[in-house]
Amino acid sequence: MEPKEIAKRSAGNFLIFAGCAFILWILAASIDWVAQVLRLSSPERLPALATSIVNSSTLQAIVAIWLLTAAFAIAFPKMLTPLSATTALMFDVGYGILGALAGFGIAIGLFGGGWSILLRAVIYSAIIAIGFIAVRMWLSREDLSADGQRRWTIAGVIALASPFVLLWG
Repeated sequence: MEPKEIAKRSAGNFLIFAGCAFILWILAASIDWVAQVLRLSSPERLPALATSIVNSSTLQAIVAIWLLTAAFAIAFPKMLTPLSATTALMFDVGYGILGALAGFGIAIGLFGGGWSILLRAVIYSAIIAIGFIAVRMWLSREDLSADGQRRWTIAGVIALASPFVLLWG
């Protein structure tokens, strides 16, 4: 699959999930407001939910898994063909999740819950896109098929970065 096709599909997934998440948050806020009027909910319910979303390690896990899978595909290029469907699926699902978190982040920010979740989703999305482009620029198809030190070095750096992102991202 071509990088432009992956980028288009990933961007589409990101935007669709962002829009749906934004609408979902607005609907949840409306229902919570009615529940507060009926004394079935407290004013802290929605801010507590926003806090739990922001503190979630989902973003870190997605990026860490992407990094380790990329390192594996670079280190063992013969696995790249079987991994191509998995990699495309990871991009689709991953950017969908990042889009959903961005949509939640926009809605949470608009309702005074802070912008940190949107900022994290956008930063991680940009880092993944830049990393994908950088690896494509540094490693040609020939580099992947050759057993060179450059391929192993890049794979090693990416593999070592993945647990750090998971723990402290």
